[in-house]
Amino acid sequence: MKKMLVLSAILTLIASFVAGCNVATPNKIAADQYYVQIQGTGEMKDNRRFYTLPAYDEDGVEKKVTFSSVKSKNEQLQENAFLRLYVRQGNTEEIDILDTEVKSYEEVQKEDLPEKIKEKFGAN
Repeated sequence: MKKMLVLSAILTLIASFVAGCNVATPNKIAADQYYVQIQGTGEMKDNRRFYTLPAYDEDGVEKKVTFSSVKSKNEQLQENAFLRLYVRQGNTEEIDILDTEVKSYEEVQKEDLPEKIKEKFGAN
């Protein structure tokens, strides 16, 4: 009886954890965060728009990142928008981040940027 109670409690905890996670969360787990500011229109390839921009981590360390967006009607991302990229880079010593290493991104408001990032983008 005690084993069934313990098993039920564990299954309930796991189910509540899974239900509480949003779909994009697995892409964000154990990922490094970099920030970019959208500049330009990007380049269209195979119904995807690719951007190559400078990206900064929370310490202000710069890397060059290439990532893609897929929007309806091949729309571009909003000019000057700030994005937080979730990156899983195989070799963290590399200064280039490849499109396949960018797992997810989300728009960030200027006031929510870390201070060092604001300085890098001149967004004080």
